[in-house]
Amino acid sequence: MRAWLCVLWFVSGLLPAMAAEEFAASFRLRGGYDSNPLLVPNGKGSALAAWEAAAVYGHDNGEWVTGATGEAALTRYREPVFEPIQNYRLRLRLANKNQNEISLDATTTLVHFSNYDTKSEFVNQRVHLQWMGGALRPFVAGDLRFASLNEANILLGNFLPEPMRYLRGTITPGVAYVRDKLEFGAQVALSRTRYEVEPDLFGFRRNNDRAEPGVFAKFNAENFSASGAVSFLRAHSEEQYFTDVEALLFDVSLAAKWQGWSGELSASRTAEDTTFPVSPVTINTTVQAKLGYDIAPKTNAGVFLRSLKRKYWDTPLFSRTEIAGVEFMHEIRDDVSLAGQLGFAKATLLTGEKADGVIASLSLMTRFAAPSKK
Repeated sequence: MRAWLCVLWFVSGLLPAMAAEEFAASFRLRGGYDSNPLLVPNGKGSALAAWEAAAVYGHDNGEWVTGATGEAALTRYREPVFEPIQNYRLRLRLANKNQNEISLDATTTLVHFSNYDTKSEFVNQRVHLQWMGGALRPFVAGDLRFASLNEANILLGNFLPEPMRYLRGTITPGVAYVRDKLEFGAQVALSRTRYEVEPDLFGFRRNNDRAEPGVFAKFNAENFSASGAVSFLRAHSEEQYFTDVEALLFDVSLAAKWQGWSGELSASRTAEDTTFPVSPVTINTTVQAKLGYDIAPKTNAGVFLRSLKRKYWDTPLFSRTEIAGVEFMHEIRDDVSLAGQLGFAKATLLTGEKADGVIASLSLMTRFAAPSKK
């Protein structure tokens, strides 16, 4: 945590003098009990303690917008057999203010995540260029990602001796039409992935090339927003034992507010890299729904539902987890809030076994923001 905050402050110190400057942060302490089969193996549970922190810094000097955001979270279980859950993310951004009708947006993202069955890290550099001279706005984006991935292996009964590392380059040309609160368009993402070691520990070649054409749309109003994207992924692998991946992917979300009520609904299907011996990717389908009501000016209560299905390509293997529950949040004062959550989980594990779990937590969060500087 200290290292990430040091990086954040170091970067902000390098930024030039600015016309406008903002900083905000939050910190949350959480305690409870977790026997969620998605995170805790063998259906066992444990008391837990966790902290989460986030910070955002940005400035606008009239010509350039620069900023940095950092997130950090650590969950520790009382039972030593359970691995801590760590999640750290740092994002740096540089963008112009539509100079010469060309928008330039560059972001650098660093991520580290680990739990009992996954250890992953990646650095991603993205540059996005877009014509802003009219309602029809062509664009092109380039991504370069270096990633390291290690997952618990059912054949070894443990993590791989060394993580799998790969470099992926992606170029995404497209066009968007923007008018008032509506935007829609089309794009095609072309990528090439090369692994550091070929073949892998099990003799499979994982280098692959991908093409993913798609369409997208979004709408934003005061009390309603909607967005959606649909694409078709085709990934060709050099490994003769891997069949080409052909999958319809999507990402849709809705959010609305009305007379104290609030609702959110989202669904997505993505293709994720894996170290599983006989599968090039997993196809992950998620659904999330939430309904809340302001029962008092500073108190909100609601219900939620979340589900995740992970299917291993080229195999009949899959896992599924569903969680439903209730939650509340009470604002003690302007910058301090208390929240609680109780959820019940049902899962089908990769082995085909059924498992149930309970997640209960209570948290205290504080927020603060530095006065804006002009």
